[in-house]
Amino acid sequence: MSRNRIRSLKEQFRHVIEDVSFKENLDKHSIKKDTENDNSWRVYSYSDKDNLMDLSTSFRKFLKKNHPEIKQLKYITETHVQYFLNIKASTCTAKTLYTYRTRFIKISKCVNHAFPSCALDFSNTVIPLSKCGKSKRDIMMTEAHAALLLNYCKNSDSRAAIGVRFALMFGLRVSEVTKIMEKDIDLDNLKLHIHRSKGGRSRDMPIAKELIPFLKEIRTQFDENQRICPLKNDSVNKFIYRVFELHGIKDYKDARTSVHAIRKLWAQKLYDELRHEGKTIKEACEEVSIQLGHGKDRKDVFNRYISNIW
Repeated sequence: MSRNRIRSLKEQFRHVIEDVSFKENLDKHSIKKDTENDNSWRVYSYSDKDNLMDLSTSFRKFLKKNHPEIKQLKYITETHVQYFLNIKASTCTAKTLYTYRTRFIKISKCVNHAFPSCALDFSNTVIPLSKCGKSKRDIMMTEAHAALLLNYCKNSDSRAAIGVRFALMFGLRVSEVTKIMEKDIDLDNLKLHIHRSKGGRSRDMPIAKELIPFLKEIRTQFDENQRICPLKNDSVNKFIYRVFELHGIKDYKDARTSVHAIRKLWAQKLYDELRHEGKTIKEACEEVSIQLGHGKDRKDVFNRYISNIW
C-alpha cells in the first residue's frame, strides 16, 4: 500500500471508488452471474459512484474534526463509522441511516479490493435510533424519573408498585410483569422465568445478587402459583402515570408510554454495562435483544431500544 501513503484521504477515497471500482458500461447482470469471482467491490453506475463519494466527503470531514490522526484508509475502524452514524442520527431518518450503513459496507469492499493489505469490516455497525421525526412513544425514561418511581414503589405495598419494581429491575414488558408467579423466582439458580411471552417464547432472566433480599421478601408474601401483580396491563401503566402526576411530570402520559419507556432505559443501561465489560457492539446488542425477549439477530430491536451505540 505504498502508493496510498502519499495520498490524502480525499485522494485515497477517490482512487478506490472512481479509479478502481467504477468502470463505465459494465454489464451488471452478466458480472453478477459470475459466481466464481467476488465482484461485490464493483460500482456499476454513476449515481452509485457519486453517492459513495458524497458519503466519503462527509466522513472525511468528520474524521478531520474528531480523529485528525487518521491519515490512511487502513486505520479507519468500525468504531469510527459507528460514531459517525450516531452523530447523524440527530438529523437523519432511520431510512437514511440504513442507506449510509449499506454504503459504508460497500466502501470497505472497494478499499479491500484496491488495497489487499487492508481488512476493513463495517458489517457489525448498528443503525442507531433516529432522533429525526421520532414519535413521542419512542422516549426513554430518564434515570432521574426511574429513581423517583422506584423510591415511590419502595414505600408502597400495592401490587402495581411490586410489578413496576420488576419492570425496573428486569426490563420486562407489562404483559410479562402481570404474569409472574412466585414459583418463577428461582433464587437457587438466580433465574427469573418468563413464561410464554410475546410470540409464545419463554426465557430465563439472570437475577443480580443485590436483588436477592427483595426477591426473598416477595416470595414470603405469595403462594407458589400466585401472581405477584394480578392486575390488568393498563392498571400498571395508569399507576405509573399517577405517580408522575404527583410530581408534575406528564411526559409519559402525553406520549402514552410507561413500562415501554422503562424497557428502553433498562436496555441502554445493560448495553453500557456489557460494553464496559469488553463486549463488542455486536455482542452487546445481541445480548440486550435476547434479554428483552427478542431474537438474537434483530437489528430493528437495537434501533428501537438503544439510543447511544458506542
